[in-house]
Amino acid sequence: MGLLLFLIAVGILSSSTLGVIVQPEQIAKTVSLNDTSFLAYNSSVSKCRIDCADSETMLDKDFRTFQKVWMFNNTEMFSADDKTFIDSNRSLEFQVLDSDDSGVYQCCIRSTDLAYQSFICYSTLLTVLDEVPAEEMNVTTTEAPPSPSWNIVIEDGATLNAQPENNYFVRMFEDNVTDIHCLVNEVEIKIKTSNSFPPPLHNDLLIESFNLTDHSGVYVCNGTLKVGNESTIESVTFTVSQSWNDNEHADLLDSKTVAEALKGSAVAFFALLSVVAYLYLHLSVFTF
Repeated sequence: MGLLLFLIAVGILSSSTLGVIVQPEQIAKTVSLNDTSFLAYNSSVSKCRIDCADSETMLDKDFRTFQKVWMFNNTEMFSADDKTFIDSNRSLEFQVLDSDDSGVYQCCIRSTDLAYQSFICYSTLLTVLDEVPAEEMNVTTTEAPPSPSWNIVIEDGATLNAQPENNYFVRMFEDNVTDIHCLVNEVEIKIKTSNSFPPPLHNDLLIESFNLTDHSGVYVCNGTLKVGNESTIESVTFTVSQSWNDNEHADLLDSKTVAEALKGSAVAFFALLSVVAYLYLHLSVFTF
């Protein structure tokens, strides 16, 4: 195992945090989350990820500011060499996973506004399988939870701090602005604008599964604002950069709501393609 560190969720690990220990008498309640089984890997597109708490708790608007102490088998010390803490330590992601990682992971939280209050700890049992025996092929491994999705209001000249694989539903115009088009670094790229997702999702722009190469840069977005019989062109310029800093005017979205919205959007898109293909075929026959 690598260097052992005390890991607490204040965004940055420093020597001033090394003395923080959650004593048994400081724990008001322990909540057991779902047990997780995962196949070992040296690298994987779908990495094992453990969330700090249940989804309802993590949707709390103040969850990012909570103090979080991660523990392994009832101790604060474990190797951080091959692990990544995501989004203010709301999740723990394993870059490499082996049998030594099996055990009980606890994330203990409390509000930073009430430092005297006891911690609530959320416990997840992780079982790492070296391989699935033939007689146990029906063993179910748990997929990593979906990456976080955010509603965010961006202002002209502002910066969107994006994290890898996160989704960002962006609002940058008034509700009645339509026909939105964006250039990224003065180049037109494939990106979803003027969407029709159901509330509460914002619809001006979707950055889906952010990655540094495709999505970072300067965005110049134009849209048509209609007031009565008059139309004007509205423009917003902002920057998207990879960063672990928090965003202003950002709200964490429920993962099920996002999954259903994206699925519905894909179904609608393919239905539209079918209609276009049908019309093209029949018009071609008619013309012939």
